Amino acid sequence: MKAAVYYGEKGIRIEDKEIPRIGEKDVLVRNLRAGICGTDINIVRTGADDRGISIGAEFGHEMVGEIVEVGAEVSKQITTGMIVGINPITAKRVGRRKSLEASGFSEYVLIEDAALDYNLYDMGKAVSLDAAVLMEPMSVGRHGAFRTNPKRSDKIVVLGAGPIGISAAASLIAEGFLNVCVVDTNDWRLQKAKHIGASVLNTMQQDLAKGLSEHFGELNVYGQVPDVDIFIDAAGAPILFESVMQIIKPGAKISIIAVYKEEVPVSLAQVMSKEVSIQGASGYTDTDIRKVVDHIKNEKTDIATMVTQVFKLKDIEEAFRVAIKGEGTVKVIIDLT
Repeated sequence: MKAAVYYGEKGIRIEDKEIPRIGEKDVLVRNLRAGICGTDINIVRTGADDRGISIGAEFGHEMVGEIVEVGAEVSKQITTGMIVGINPITAKRVGRRKSLEASGFSEYVLIEDAALDYNLYDMGKAVSLDAAVLMEPMSVGRHGAFRTNPKRSDKIVVLGAGPIGISAAASLIAEGFLNVCVVDTNDWRLQKAKHIGASVLNTMQQDLAKGLSEHFGELNVYGQVPDVDIFIDAAGAPILFESVMQIIKPGAKISIIAVYKEEVPVSLAQVMSKEVSIQGASGYTDTDIRKVVDHIKNEKTDIATMVTQVFKLKDIEEAFRVAIKGEGTVKVIIDLT
């Protein structure tokens, strides 16, 4: 089989590898689509060898594929020909610490201790592969969106119109939340958010506080502030976070999904006086994945609008160059068919 192998500063190579051999509790999946994640981008861009992908390792962790071989002790519910999304955290017995090396950019992947709704999720025969490959990043977005236990009446702002921000907004909209606004500085990306049903605000064109007040109204507490109940931070922009802390209303909540690359000062006096709740959101749960699978299978939003470029496996280095440059991209996909 062909597989993309990571070599740090020396780049990515396509190599010939043996097709994995399954054990009695395992299945073999032929990968059909794989997504380039922001984590992959950061590691490949820097040539790092200590951030989750080892030198000489197969990698990629957002994937959908077809089951082609089933071990003797695997549940009879799992059959060849099934189209499945894969949870990279549980795909291997080694667990989460090697999840970035789940072989998404390989033509075949071995799933150990295979089980439905554990590491394999039945996507159905009719599913759009461009939507199905988004299962993993959408689960991250959904987990962050629902980490604050939102109510349908809540006024919710998603910071960032990248894959995770759009996934968070789409997950809320799919589950009946109507007051969702996505904030970004890129009109092109904001159009993607608008396409899935969110209202949008470009802070290059309008002040954050003024724009949110126009969307949701405002309250007179410590001065006039936007009437926003929840902020979901998928941007990772320190200046934007600091702006939110200046305008947040008492009792509001913040969910942090973004990976911050630098420390951000937080006024604990402000957190105390306004009783602001700040929560982290990392990864996802089985419930998140099941909700996302239902979302994708039943086309609750046109989430595949996030897929902006598709490359063949042989062109994966060019795919990464495009993803790293980030112009006119949301989600870059590798087609392994």
